[in-house]
Amino acid sequence: METRDVELGTGSGFVISPSGYVLTNHHVVTGEQAMLERGGRPVRLTLEVKRIEVILPADGTRLEAHVEASDPDLDVAVLSVAGTELPSIGLGDSDALQAGEPVVVVGFPFGRAVEAGRTVTAATVPQPSVSRGTIAAVREGEEGEARYLQTDATVNPGSSGGPMLDEDGRAVGVVRMSLARGVGLGFGIPINRVKDFLEAKGFDRVFPARRLRLGPVQPFSGKGLRLRVPETLEDASPSRLRVEWGEPPAEVGLVIERVATPLGLADLEPLLLSGQTFPGFVAQAQAKTRGARMAGRPALVGSVRGSSAGSRDVTAMEMEYAIVDVGAEKVVARYFGPEDQVAFNRSVLRGSLLSLEADPLLTAPIRSAVTPAFEVAKFPLPGAPAVVVPQAWWQEQSPPVPCRALPPADSALSASPEGDFTVSGRALWWRGGGLDAARAVAACAWPRGPWGATSYALQRERLGMAYSVQGVFLSRGDGLLRLELETPAPKQSLLADLFQAWVSALSR
Repeated sequence: METRDVELGTGSGFVISPSGYVLTNHHVVTGEQAMLERGGRPVRLTLEVKRIEVILPADGTRLEAHVEASDPDLDVAVLSVAGTELPSIGLGDSDALQAGEPVVVVGFPFGRAVEAGRTVTAATVPQPSVSRGTIAAVREGEEGEARYLQTDATVNPGSSGGPMLDEDGRAVGVVRMSLARGVGLGFGIPINRVKDFLEAKGFDRVFPARRLRLGPVQPFSGKGLRLRVPETLEDASPSRLRVEWGEPPAEVGLVIERVATPLGLADLEPLLLSGQTFPGFVAQAQAKTRGARMAGRPALVGSVRGSSAGSRDVTAMEMEYAIVDVGAEKVVARYFGPEDQVAFNRSVLRGSLLSLEADPLLTAPIRSAVTPAFEVAKFPLPGAPAVVVPQAWWQEQSPPVPCRALPPADSALSASPEGDFTVSGRALWWRGGGLDAARAVAACAWPRGPWGATSYALQRERLGMAYSVQGVFLSRGDGLLRLELETPAPKQSLLADLFQAWVSALSR
């Protein structure tokens, strides 16, 4: 006997791409065989799925769906429907979950039967049921992989295929089943296992970002840092005090900065979140922070939502960060970028930060007067004049005290003693006759220094330390040269002879 056009059942699912891809369970959209007994005789019943409909509960829209890919062992299927700009759910990162974190299960348990307050027909579209709970445990498979997310949120027949959402509304699992014996024993498929399936089937085009994977521990030569980083990472910063990768706010990026400061971790964290001392990101929510130890050193690690800073278009962003105490210096590391991209790769970003090892670079702080000695150095700009810098100092980038009245320099270089980056000597060059020393120092309107009419002397504070700045403008040939030496205030007298000799060497 054959019966056609019978509704075999209902289940749940969710849209993962505005272009019309839907995620659900394999068992929701496939037929099955069963043995029944009729009149004392066994009867084989075969259920064959001929048509699948996806119904959007917001307006009752019905769309015919087709199975694009499925995995019966994982119990996941991808459907496609004709549609554009469909409301979709972003994908989170199930490997970042911990027991006790809140989750929400959304689905259609028992189909139309839940609409107990009205007459139910074949056209009735039930409203979704929402059940709140927590991650009770992450259940492992035979090889130690995360196999199921156990939750105490209510899961009933018909909920299968629906999303398990984190507190930010991103899918971290696909509801799979509940145990009949017991209450509050629901299970979901971790979304990272689903990502593996989607990648294998060529559906990674629906991902909000490139999926990152950690490589081995990578040493950053000369920077005293080691950590695991995403496989595609290449450091773009020439400074030994900085690591830089990516292009936030357009995509996730990494910035690691090393600073000298007596401030503690708890005092430094607000400066990071405000975006003023460490630009690029401004927190707009309460940070989730915890203490940690990284390679034996005290650290603060945290996560926070916010926005871009200093860019023309303000972008909703998230940041994962770690601040490591290396004694008189601190290492401030953070990944930040569009919130969907950070959430999608959160466990990778956290794993990278937690692997950070930092060695001190303040290994030989200046404690006595420095004997003047110099060596020739070249500006990066071809055609700029040769200059001298203190001998055996480490050449790197270090921004000068800004003067808004002057145009950006055509070329610049800076140098610091190898064991004391708190001291920085800088040389800047402007090409052409548009500026001379007298006009430049007058435009900046800084207090006059002791090295002539075109010199200046400043005091400034940074991260709890007082600094002295000595500088001079020199007209040279067809351009303008600016020399500057910045030191912690207690070290100024130890470097006074060096600066005077430097000015004299370049004034000839």
